[in-house]
Amino acid sequence: MSASVSETQHRDQTSQAKSWGQLAMIPRSANDAVDSLILVWVRIVVAIAIYCWADSFLRNDQYLAIFVEPRFLFKYEPFQWVQRWTADGMWWHFAITKIAAVGLVFGLLSRVCAATLCFSIAYVLLVERQIYVNHYYLLSLTAGLLVFLPVGGRWSLDAWWGIQRRRRSFPRWQLWLLRFQLGLPYFYGAIAKLNGDWFRGQPGELILRTRFEVGGRPISELPGVVQGFAYSGFAYDLLVVPMLLWRPTRWLAVALSLVFHLTNAATLNIGVFPWFMLATMVVFFPPDTLGRRLRLFVGAKPVDPEVVRSCSSNAVRLNPSPRWATSLAWMYVIVHLLLPLRAAIYPGDSNWNERGHRFGWRMMLRHKDALTHYLVVDQNSDEFLFVPSTIVLTGYQAQRADHHPELIRQTAVAISEAAAELGVPQNRVYALALVSLNGRKPVPMVDPNVDLTQVRRGWWRDDWVQDDPGPFRDKAWDVPKDRWWSELDLPEPFVPLQGRSPTELERFLKQLSNERPDQDAK
Repeated sequence: MSASVSETQHRDQTSQAKSWGQLAMIPRSANDAVDSLILVWVRIVVAIAIYCWADSFLRNDQYLAIFVEPRFLFKYEPFQWVQRWTADGMWWHFAITKIAAVGLVFGLLSRVCAATLCFSIAYVLLVERQIYVNHYYLLSLTAGLLVFLPVGGRWSLDAWWGIQRRRRSFPRWQLWLLRFQLGLPYFYGAIAKLNGDWFRGQPGELILRTRFEVGGRPISELPGVVQGFAYSGFAYDLLVVPMLLWRPTRWLAVALSLVFHLTNAATLNIGVFPWFMLATMVVFFPPDTLGRRLRLFVGAKPVDPEVVRSCSSNAVRLNPSPRWATSLAWMYVIVHLLLPLRAAIYPGDSNWNERGHRFGWRMMLRHKDALTHYLVVDQNSDEFLFVPSTIVLTGYQAQRADHHPELIRQTAVAISEAAAELGVPQNRVYALALVSLNGRKPVPMVDPNVDLTQVRRGWWRDDWVQDDPGPFRDKAWDVPKDRWWSELDLPEPFVPLQGRSPTELERFLKQLSNERPDQDAK
């Protein structure tokens, strides 16, 4: 009788486990044990990369210019409440990040350190949205994944002191989760290049023109170079991950990656990104690669085959922890597969209106030149004044905000508040935001007849943003910005600037500010 009951319970448990396996779509082989040495490597690489990231802000007190000195910081609409640390808080933020990175290298409180690194970058991206860079986002996500992986189970102080259980292996599906995260920028980087501008050679031509020369002339002028750059860049992003995973093409992919990333490191100001991507390529190799290479030098032991067979044979008998883990993993994968698709859903060109551009792995797709000035009108007297964005922004901020519609709107609001502080409480603010996308002739990005203090960011589209960046030009627009107001037909109410130059306006404003103290003294 008891045997019958036991067999019935076993069948029920097996049936439930199979049902869960079907629901979570986890094959038996996904729970095979693989060498955890790859986790040690990723743990160290992520920690070093984020240490360098934090150190770049502390070096020469760069954090002051970006976070402390500005009059205000740009925010994402749902995260207006995220404020910068007060006093020396920003210095401590990056100092603690470096300490956590060192802790992660040595595997001391690995999960806490990984969570700290993930939060550190996420906070910085929320507290000042205009500093967004794709590799900041990637580092934050990868550090977040390490919180849930057994990265402290081997070659760590956690394992040495018993804080985490010693582990020489981990489930294969977790390795594929890491591969998914690190392969995503390549895949969506290729998908994002499926647009006319990229394959017509821009912005590649603009990148090559300013960074490479042959015989004293830009390399972009040589026949076929621009088209070769465009098509090879697309092919590399699309194929590098499959080539790394397939043994016959693996070392060719490594060679191409060395050329690609080292060239980017030498010519583009993208920080640790090329080095991070090169260092993590090993994730796409067979999981025992590091162990085999290490054994050649120090004789490290391989993963016990019995452990592999045991883990594989029990793959369908999942306890509650793996069930939650695999469910969360699938949710994570689905969210990050869908998030980059926003750019294809929103109306208009994402390279122009910036909707869906961030958090979507859209890299090297647009080159924007911008000249943005504002008109402040006193509603009581109709007196007006033209001002540049730098009246409330630092040069660092203006360089990144003058071509982004939402940041232009937030700048207009800040200018309105500054005017109120100077005695003009009732005012309207308009923007002349002339933007050239990938060598096009500059056109207004926002409606110059709309008071930007009275509009809000829409959830789908913005009526105050001009959707058309203008026709593509075979020859890129190369008129110096100081002549834009002379070369272009300016719209109302900015016609008074026609024929003048931004330098002339800046001289006038400087003279006006110098005269103001004398007038106040009288």
